[in-house]
Amino acid sequence: MTEIDHYIANFVESFPTPMEPGVLYVSTDYSTAGHICPSGCGREVVTKLSPARWRVIFDGEVSLKPSVGATGLPCNSHYFITRGEVDWQDPLDAANAVKAQATDRRALTNYRAQTTPLPMRPNWWTRLWRRVG
Repeated sequence: MTEIDHYIANFVESFPTPMEPGVLYVSTDYSTAGHICPSGCGREVVTKLSPARWRVIFDGEVSLKPSVGATGLPCNSHYFITRGEVDWQDPLDAANAVKAQATDRRALTNYRAQTTPLPMRPNWWTRLWRRVG
């Protein structure tokens, strides 16, 4: 398989099997994006979309931010997809991969802490009703 240098967006409910090279599939139903790795290794890459993780920007061209570090794949590719174009970055070594994963976990934890509603305390009328009822 050859390297992929450009992606187009395809908004779908779920990803097709197999995925087509050069297509960034976006499922809003499942908050995920999937594509074939641009390195030419042929592996599928799936990213979970959320404000704390990845986001897709579509303005006629598709972008996926932040970068994808495919450290779990044999190709160890690291890239952005910006306005459809693959923007290659230096591969992540083991130490930088661990740092990136820790940063991702912190971002997700912080996001969840900010968006998790605090439990509501019952008002005085509800507490009284529970005692009498």
